[in-house]
Amino acid sequence: MKYENDFLLKLYKDLLETRLLEIKMTDLYAESRVPGHIHSGTGQEAAFVGVLATRKPGDYFKLPHRVVSSAYLVGDPLDTFFGEILAKKTGNSGGRGGINHLGRLCDGVLGMSGTLGCDAAIPVGAAMTIEAEGRNNVAFFFVGDGATNRGPVYEAMTLAADWKLPVVFVCINNGFAISTPITYASPVPNVMADKAAGFNMPAVIVDGTDVLDTYEGASKIVEGVRAGNGPAVIECKCYRWRGHFEGDQCAYRDQSVTEKWMQERDCVKNFEQDLVKQGILTDEQIGKMRQDFDREMEEAIARAEAAPEMTADEIYDFLYV
Repeated sequence: MKYENDFLLKLYKDLLETRLLEIKMTDLYAESRVPGHIHSGTGQEAAFVGVLATRKPGDYFKLPHRVVSSAYLVGDPLDTFFGEILAKKTGNSGGRGGINHLGRLCDGVLGMSGTLGCDAAIPVGAAMTIEAEGRNNVAFFFVGDGATNRGPVYEAMTLAADWKLPVVFVCINNGFAISTPITYASPVPNVMADKAAGFNMPAVIVDGTDVLDTYEGASKIVEGVRAGNGPAVIECKCYRWRGHFEGDQCAYRDQSVTEKWMQERDCVKNFEQDLVKQGILTDEQIGKMRQDFDREMEEAIARAEAAPEMTADEIYDFLYV
């Protein structure tokens, strides 16, 4: 398929910035500057960039806490992004949620849940809003392969299918549910796509390490959902480069397999090389893009670290019981 150079460069920019953000967060965590855990999504960026390239204003996003940088992709500014991660008042929720709970409703980001999969009904509710208002939008629900086995996910899929709601269920199948290989936990290899027929949903399986393959597969699915055909499934096959959390030694898997994925299936490096080979991107442009975004991140981090923290009296503001 032929694409305009500007579109390809935008995809590359999104890939690169997402990768740099993921690396920056693990660096900050290693320096003890981040409260809470980091769940790195390095290596999985193409699955998010490719799917989210189909978005349009007014869409909703239920994002996971791996590749949390996807919140930046859909509009969360670096200042509020780092403010929340560093537990400062300038964050999305004043620093109350931290890295696992970014949300920004003005950009359609419906928040994140620390209880994976149990938030599946939220994008279904957002899709009901879309239907009620007669808008040509969709609600994206991102979920990992492990969480697809949870009951609330099936309940959400059932309701969305029964009412033909505009929900795009996106499974990021990176092969592991914490330390459990998906081959141990699922009777089928494609944990969401193979089950989609049971809900009368169309499904596509894409290479989540190839941004164009992901975009092309997602485009067809999202187009059908926007057309009023009901919900659908996108399953992105990729690999989790790092442990479930920073500090996880990954004793449960073969490091040589991980190294092979990192060397051969690096979504940023491979797309970068393709664009350079086609004459669309130069080494000088790559260096400048990296330098510019590194500077933007460092400036945002400096502002966040200089911002005030909540006081003890403010911690429970907005808590409803």
